[in-house]
Amino acid sequence: MDTLPEPTQRRIVGSVARMRATGLALGLPPVLVVLHELEAPVVMWLLAFANGLLWPWVARRLAQRHPKPMLAERRCLVVDSAMGGVWVALMQFNLVPSVVLGSMLLMDKFAFGGKRLAMQSLLAFVAAAAAIAALNGFAFSPASSTVATLAVLPLLVVYPSAIAYSAFKLSQRVRRQSAKLEQLSRTDPLTGLANRRALLDAADHEFRRFLRSGHRATFMMIDIDRFKQLNDARGHAAGDEALRAIAAVLKSSLRDTDTCGRMGGDEFGVVLADASGGGVGELAERLRHAVDRLSHSGGEGPHPTISLGYAQVHAGMTSSAQWIAAADAALFAAKGAGRNRSMSAPSLGASSP
Repeated sequence: MDTLPEPTQRRIVGSVARMRATGLALGLPPVLVVLHELEAPVVMWLLAFANGLLWPWVARRLAQRHPKPMLAERRCLVVDSAMGGVWVALMQFNLVPSVVLGSMLLMDKFAFGGKRLAMQSLLAFVAAAAAIAALNGFAFSPASSTVATLAVLPLLVVYPSAIAYSAFKLSQRVRRQSAKLEQLSRTDPLTGLANRRALLDAADHEFRRFLRSGHRATFMMIDIDRFKQLNDARGHAAGDEALRAIAAVLKSSLRDTDTCGRMGGDEFGVVLADASGGGVGELAERLRHAVDRLSHSGGEGPHPTISLGYAQVHAGMTSSAQWIAAADAALFAAKGAGRNRSMSAPSLGASSP
């Protein structure tokens, strides 16, 4: 999760901080009960309140201010476990509170960081408990009073539910973020259309669908005529605006079942699902005329027009690459015939410009 965007990491850290505050607040009463039964000195009471009430705030500040919030949070979680070990030893291994505290600490580490973090935290817990036990003369009083057992029940009942709900929310957030990143990785940032990878995937999907069930589909290649001259005359900003404007025409003119993308530079591609015959030629002409009508205010020089080539998938093709190549050849023929026109691959019959 360290690869997630920093704002997302900080939101996750905030959720973990709330769980820490909840867990430590619920864990404080059984610790205080046992300290009272052991007639512990005031300094232990002060340390318990500091750990239960002040440490959650300190840990959150440390993680939120760190350049890698998730890394800092994992370190704070290991400290949580170490402090848990300290309290188990100071309670002289009072059985019920010790077992519940240890279990809850191990549970939230598995929920947040998996096996690796859980094992790191377990080692910190055992090491801290052993060190404090040694300093405390290995005092051992495992018997748990009724009051101590009752005091631990809120932690035992409430905290696992809170952890489960928090883990669910975190997984939902990570899933949404992953989906968003996946969408961005398949989208052309300038035009908002599918990028080359996504477009080729769509073409391959339709080609395999044709092989399975015979569903017809058409691939259309679109190129902006004399795009270099447009850039030279008006600048790259105008060229980018032309790309966005043509992309908008394509998006508004195609069906939801079609996939429109930018192949690269000034070339676009369209996968037309369940489309063949004269209807494709009519669509190509509608697109060409719509782009021809685009009005760009200001500046002098050529206005954008487009040339189109399209090919229907057929049984003689062995791959989607061959299908796309047929459309590209039709586009090349349209450019060679004078541009600002549409042409089909020979298997479909030429369309009129």
